[in-house]
Amino acid sequence: MKKDFRVQYPLWQMGFALLFLLFAIVITGAISNFAKANSSFTYSVELGALEGFILFLLLPVYIGMVLLFGTKISKYNKEHPRNKITIWGTKPPEYMEDDEAWQMITTKATQKVYTFFSWSLPLSAVIHLFLPASQLLIILNIIVLSMTQYLIFYVNVRKHTVEEEEV
Repeated sequence: MKKDFRVQYPLWQMGFALLFLLFAIVITGAISNFAKANSSFTYSVELGALEGFILFLLLPVYIGMVLLFGTKISKYNKEHPRNKITIWGTKPPEYMEDDEAWQMITTKATQKVYTFFSWSLPLSAVIHLFLPASQLLIILNIIVLSMTQYLIFYVNVRKHTVEEEEV
C-alpha cells in the first residue's frame, strides 16, 4: 500500500509548495515597478543576475516535476481504472475510501489537519495583525501551513500503511 500514489500524493504537494516558496523568494527579491497613467497600467519585474540565474535553474526543475507528476498520475489511473485520480476534482486525491477501514483512516487524518488549522489560522492572523508583514512573509506563512497540513496527513496515513504491511 505504501507504493499507492495516493499515499505519496502529500509528499508531491509538499515538493511543489517548497518549489513555489523558492520562486516567491526569487520574485520578491526582484525589483518591481508599477506605473499608472490616465488610461493604462504597466508592471515590470527586473531580475538581477543572481535572481535570474536561480529562476533559470528552478524552471527546468518545475517542468520536470510537473511531467513526472503527470506521468505518475497517468500510470496510477491505468492501473486503477475504478479509483482514478483527477487533479481538477473537488475531492482531494489523498482520500482513500476503498473500504470502511480506509474511510476511517482518511477521516482521522483529516480531523487532525482540521484541528491543526483551527488553532494555526487564528494564530497566524494575530501574528500578521501585530507584525509588519511583507508579501514574502505572508506567502511563507501560507506555504508553511500548507506543508504542515500535508505532513500531518501523510504521517497519519503512512502510519497505517506501515502497520498494514507488518500484518
